[in-house]
Amino acid sequence: MPRVFPQPLLVCIAALWSCEAIGLAAEVSDPAPACPAPKLDQTDWRPVELVRIGVRLKMPKKYAEKHWDISVGEPIVATFRAGHLEQFTLELDSPAGLPLTDQKVGRQSSYERYTECADTISGHEAIIQSFREPHVIFMDNRWYRGFAVHAVCDLRPGRILRFDGSAATRQGQEELLAIVRTLEFTL
Repeated sequence: MPRVFPQPLLVCIAALWSCEAIGLAAEVSDPAPACPAPKLDQTDWRPVELVRIGVRLKMPKKYAEKHWDISVGEPIVATFRAGHLEQFTLELDSPAGLPLTDQKVGRQSSYERYTECADTISGHEAIIQSFREPHVIFMDNRWYRGFAVHAVCDLRPGRILRFDGSAATRQGQEELLAIVRTLEFTL
């Protein structure tokens, strides 16, 4: 007797298969390495000061701050977006005495071309990570994996800054890698 599959399950399987097949052929760029910092012209970038977080940084003018309608607790956070495919978030965090290496994003087997480096940003120890993300983006009739940048900066004992960004292109990822390195700490 033949095995019967519910129709929605078959549709899901077909969609996953076709997305993966398209994704492999659509975007083949390797991610930008975490270090060294990309050399980008920043003359047209605008400075932004985030008093509540205690940082100043520079970013391309295309980024605008995203204000959230709902927040849980009282996070010290700011999110910036350039369209709906490029964004980054800065968050002040108070981890429980763990070393900076334990605060970074945990490496997953699904991260493509993962790189990581230790760096110094405005005199503060930092760990920067760069890779292709496991989730899929649809853009220009193509499916492919996004580009990620994550960083943690040690501000003072018991206080770190998290930078989490994603982009649709390698160029966008290079901008994120450059943005994180413009950080100046004011607290």
